[in-house]
Amino acid sequence: MRAGRGDEPIAESARFKVIEVAPGDWRVQMIFDHAVEVAGDESFPTREQAVETIIDRLESCPGWDEVSERIQ
Repeated sequence: MRAGRGDEPIAESARFKVIEVAPGDWRVQMIFDHAVEVAGDESFPTREQAVETIIDRLESCPGWDEVSERIQ
């Protein structure tokens, strides 16, 4: 994963989860290198909407085709 100018690595790996922080308040949680955890500040009314949104965003990232090939 990269940040800033695009050539500054922030993590070798990351896991994404969708968590419910309160009833009807679903957030995306990112765990970078299993050491740093971040819960996003964007709220979704349902888990399904949160999952659909994050998948759409990941698929639009440059290099997604290479990542998805490694997952399968």
